[in-house]
Amino acid sequence: MKKTKNFLKAITTSIQSLPAKVAASLLTIGALTGACADPSEIILDPDNNQIGVFYAEIPLSASMVLLDSFSTTRPGYLVVGGDVSPFFGHTEAIAYSRLSFNPGGKAPTEEAIFDSAKFHLNIAAVSGTGFSQSKTFTVHRLQEQILDTTYYNFSALPFEQGAIAEGSFILKADTINAVSMPLDEDLAMDLFDKLKSNDPVFDNIFAFRDYFPGVAITGDPEQQVTASIAPGNGTGISLYYHYEDDTVATVYPINTIQSRYFNQIKNDRAGTPTEKINEAGVAYELDGNLIGSKANLGLVIKLDTEPISDFLDTLDNVTFNQFSLEMGPLENFAETKQPIRNIVMYFTDDNNSRLQRADGKVLSVQAEGQAQVEGKDANGKVIPAADRPTSLLFNSEKFIYSQQLNSYANALFRQGLGRTDLILYPRSANASVASPVATTDDEFRHSLKEFVVNKNTIKLKVYYSKVK
Repeated sequence: MKKTKNFLKAITTSIQSLPAKVAASLLTIGALTGACADPSEIILDPDNNQIGVFYAEIPLSASMVLLDSFSTTRPGYLVVGGDVSPFFGHTEAIAYSRLSFNPGGKAPTEEAIFDSAKFHLNIAAVSGTGFSQSKTFTVHRLQEQILDTTYYNFSALPFEQGAIAEGSFILKADTINAVSMPLDEDLAMDLFDKLKSNDPVFDNIFAFRDYFPGVAITGDPEQQVTASIAPGNGTGISLYYHYEDDTVATVYPINTIQSRYFNQIKNDRAGTPTEKINEAGVAYELDGNLIGSKANLGLVIKLDTEPISDFLDTLDNVTFNQFSLEMGPLENFAETKQPIRNIVMYFTDDNNSRLQRADGKVLSVQAEGQAQVEGKDANGKVIPAADRPTSLLFNSEKFIYSQQLNSYANALFRQGLGRTDLILYPRSANASVASPVATTDDEFRHSLKEFVVNKNTIKLKVYYSKVK
């Protein structure tokens, strides 16, 4: 009991009583804006003194987790480039992809005259710094085939050191960048001659892979930019040719459309605050006050929510007017290196992986106003809802992540929802893709985006009413 009283004393403070109409107005403003900075109790009726409104701030401790089995197989984009930062270290992304062609397509005949060959990159998005300087990309020929298996961010395949295409470009940070570079002349002529002569390597896609297993696309991490390249007909080889008396060149594409691909992420954290993070599935307490998250590395923040239970245990006959989680402001970042805008709050345990129901649905905090539980199973155990996840939203003016969690708090307090710790996974809260495996709209697998925040800024801010 003494512990409970001390806890309440630490997080709540009362102020003078106000007339009912004034107090009601103040409560409405506070609930809508969250602008009240100081803990307060507002007495709605000073004559009978029965109902009070209280404010509490509950700090949550945070650690960092390296997610296990972070698949990068067909995540939606080829991720290329890298960066160097004092917190996350030296990071490089290499993309591996098959190439494909249409076996039934019209190939050049013996009379065709070769013009040129290009390797195109359809860069859908970029993140980084120094866009006034050119950024270099190289394409290499694989020495082994990409298999029909799952690849992870630590997976790699050998490739030839010599580039089959290389180019440097001035990129724009806020638009699609479609760039092209000359294809190695010997390779270009070999491909063209085989097409003209109906070589068996172009009989079918399997024969072609034996001849040309695929490509590895690289960038330079020291140039501080990461490109998210869209696979498809805009990324790959184009062979240009013509016939006598032609006025317009014809093109034969060998590209990445419907091709299997994956991304490798190489990261050296030596000498940084994250250096100690070397084992997947372990929660690491870092020295100092900073923690963070970085896409494609699988580095995420874990929140210890035990203080929520401690707080709820002190309450009785209360209604939550506003129960919000805030994190930030974030540490400084470049305008051209924005963090992912949403963070889903997945349930986790001591294994530090995202929890799933028996039906395979991944469990997370559900959207405000939506059911947080779906009833009970045959054993009377509460079944958490899973179809309407919510997310922390990034405020680009205040540089904070925040979200209202009233429904979640009420489910913990009244409906028997089991409290778990939370894994903060940067991605859109899309119910159709709330899965622990790679999906095409999981932004955490599309780039090397990151953020760093002071862990002392992670707090629950609570306004609640109670009958005295």
